[in-house]
Amino acid sequence: MSSWKRRPAISFPAPGEEPVIGFDYKIDVPLLSPIHQHVFRPSSLQQVVDETHFSKNEVRAIYRAFKETSPNAVINKNIMREKFAELFPHGDIEHYSDLLFETFDNDGNGTINFQEFVKALSILCRGTMDEKLDWLYKLYDPKEKGEITWDRLFYVITSMDDLMGRHARPHHSREQKCERANQVFAKFDIGKKGRITKQDFFRVCKTDRTILNSITALYTLLPG
Repeated sequence: MSSWKRRPAISFPAPGEEPVIGFDYKIDVPLLSPIHQHVFRPSSLQQVVDETHFSKNEVRAIYRAFKETSPNAVINKNIMREKFAELFPHGDIEHYSDLLFETFDNDGNGTINFQEFVKALSILCRGTMDEKLDWLYKLYDPKEKGEITWDRLFYVITSMDDLMGRHARPHHSREQKCERANQVFAKFDIGKKGRITKQDFFRVCKTDRTILNSITALYTLLPG
């Protein structure tokens, strides 16, 4: 185990702002690569509170956990994969981990900074139903083309199944996964257009009690 210990953070707020959430400019910024130093600008505590559904104390707690995961205050794909591998040690986590990474990496620069992370977590835990559905939709349409293809749906379904690995029971064959994708696609493809529009996705989700219950349960990720 590493003997490295976290240094106490000393923040340097702008005039009229509260201190940045545990971010030490003198220590943390030099740890970032030059491109990350350019794009990463930590927000004030109040700004993060204003942009999320979290309280100040919750934001502080989330930031501490974020820094434990990545001491240099950014998460890349490898770090995300490592965390998923810990949760699913017998699974093939790479594809689903990367799918989830893309929904957090809003600017597409290959890293997730704290602002991106806490905003996504805020939506998942405390967001409105529309906010949660919009986030979920991005798993299936990351480039925001306004539609979901069968191939993309099958890829996401397969990635989720792969998390459980070969020890999953029951084990689904490729043919069974294709049939499952066909059933889901047919349910969401209102009008049989051969594609699932964003409007169709929202409409079906909002009328399916099982989906609504699953999404509503995300609120319990953090205490109220």
